[in-house]
Amino acid sequence: MLKIKQNKNASYRNGSSAFTLLETILSITIILSISSLIPLFFECYNKTIQLSNIDQTTEWQLFLIQTRLELEKASNIQVDGNTLSFNNGKDQITYSKYRDLIRRQVNGKGHEPLLTQVKDYQLTKKERQLDLQVQDANERIYTSVFPLPEAKQHP
Repeated sequence: MLKIKQNKNASYRNGSSAFTLLETILSITIILSISSLIPLFFECYNKTIQLSNIDQTTEWQLFLIQTRLELEKASNIQVDGNTLSFNNGKDQITYSKYRDLIRRQVNGKGHEPLLTQVKDYQLTKKERQLDLQVQDANERIYTSVFPLPEAKQHP
């Protein structure tokens, strides 16, 4: 009779390694700990996306504030296509679309970007108000209405 020697997968006392219940519990704990962090990574990713949108909203708000302040002191306001021109004291201020941004120029000189990532820019002058509509590169549309100052009558 030939005796076949069988290898056992687990050995408890002869020094070979065995996968015990304690090791199983430890490995499951590690896997669950790592898995529980996955939603936090997604939350951080979403917060980053939201913060990038806040930057555009902040830029839009700053643009509105600056434009409103300048138009309060403006005279001789003219809209020619998508170019806004007005006098602010002795200077001629121009807002126009240049490539993918709206820029401000003083006396036809300079290049001060006011809004970036602009796809479309439309101005409409009515009797006592200026309607502005801006479409950004992400197809979002921003609108605003600026009250225009009354024409000053010189005696």
